[in-house]
Amino acid sequence: MEEHLDRETLRKLQLQELKCLKELKRICEKHDIKYFLIGGTLIGAARNKGFIPWDDDIDIGMVRSEYDKFCKICPQEINKELFFFQIPETEEGNADFEIARIRLNNTHFVQRHRRNLSLHDGIFIEIIPYDDLPPTKRKCDYYYMKFKIMKRLVGERMGYTYTISNPIERFIFFTGMYLSKIIPIKVLYNKMVNYHLKYFNTNSEYVFLLGGDYNWKKEKHARKTISEFTTLEFEGDFYPVPKNYDLFLTEQYGDYMTPPPVEEQVNKCFVESIDFGIYSSEV
Repeated sequence: MEEHLDRETLRKLQLQELKCLKELKRICEKHDIKYFLIGGTLIGAARNKGFIPWDDDIDIGMVRSEYDKFCKICPQEINKELFFFQIPETEEGNADFEIARIRLNNTHFVQRHRRNLSLHDGIFIEIIPYDDLPPTKRKCDYYYMKFKIMKRLVGERMGYTYTISNPIERFIFFTGMYLSKIIPIKVLYNKMVNYHLKYFNTNSEYVFLLGGDYNWKKEKHARKTISEFTTLEFEGDFYPVPKNYDLFLTEQYGDYMTPPPVEEQVNKCFVESIDFGIYSSEV
């Protein structure tokens, strides 16, 4: 498939993702779980009252304690006929333990790095926890780099396919792959699970997304920034956002209200294949 989805296909994808978002909203409101829009989804709410026209996903943030509560409740509460809650605990072979997904049954949205996996691949939204940040810049750099390497080592052993452009990271990764083959995958996996919670519950001043798309410097926020909320309209409904969402977005993106040049207004979802299944006729 093309790297970029055409606008008609993209809009159909967005509408199916909304189904997942509404299910998350239902569960969180029923069980008083705090969540909020982040990333391009939050920019879309602030700038467009809906999706950025070329955006291809929905991102939800939660602080770690709320995320853990959600992961315990969701498998029992979710409408299993329509959706699947995807975390390692609900699906063997899933190494994405720093991200949870709600997937729409009877659809397929296969990302290139997951094309060799036998996992649920329905259209999805992502729920990502904000974790405590280590106390110094040096520790932050080391913690973030070590986690990413461990994640790739475990992921490759489990069938994920990653593209690494940085030559230094690529050398470290392939050296690590060679050396790690003597270690049972179960041991590596457990080490990764334990390591990513190394600074959990330290009540740090700053929190960040370990499972985000950017490095920790762009994903960090003062804890107080995500402790109070307001609502913004998104595709005809209202959802929680950080009360000072302007500061939140400015810290991460700078001038987020000015759209990028036209040539950059394209999605970059790297889709291997997409199938709307029983929803194909929906506009």
